[in-house]
Amino acid sequence: MRAEMILVLMLLLAAPAWAAHEMGMVGPYNVSFDMNTTMNYEVIVEMPSSGVTASGVQFARYNMSVESADNFAWLVLTRYNDSMLASIDANAEIVQAALQGSGCDQPNIYQPLIDGQPGVLGNCKLEDQQTSQGSYEQGALIVAASYSPDASVQDNGKYMGRTNCRIISTYPWETIRDMLYTLHVEEPEPN
Repeated sequence: MRAEMILVLMLLLAAPAWAAHEMGMVGPYNVSFDMNTTMNYEVIVEMPSSGVTASGVQFARYNMSVESADNFAWLVLTRYNDSMLASIDANAEIVQAALQGSGCDQPNIYQPLIDGQPGVLGNCKLEDQQTSQGSYEQGALIVAASYSPDASVQDNGKYMGRTNCRIISTYPWETIRDMLYTLHVEEPEPN
């Protein structure tokens, strides 16, 4: 287990060999990352949505997808009206739920820095994954990550932030690794 964590951390620290730099606005956020791929893909920024958590906290959600013929990555930025818990445990719950919702029974969970902040990264191989051509690919990798780009330790000693960044992807490991390694989310100016 420890050797796997060291391997993942080493892979996250590896510099991209070839990458297309992407930069733009996703809602009020300035987002940039590199895609380590030669495949054609399209970056799509979706319309924002809003809602209320089970505990009554209002939020706005800003989504972006990176789509190719057979792979996708979703980046979801959620801006809460109040500070929310952004601890490793809170991010691990988000990653676990995303991977289990995608069909992963027992995902591997790691704790790398993402965008300079403590985060959680999880992955697993799906048994059967349907491709765009209708055939099934065995052992497709799915990766999920979660962190808070604006989190800090508050006066109460808890690690809190108003923004959560979640990523879920089916791109090959090298591509999503480099995307996460280079991901940078700039917060909007406070009102």
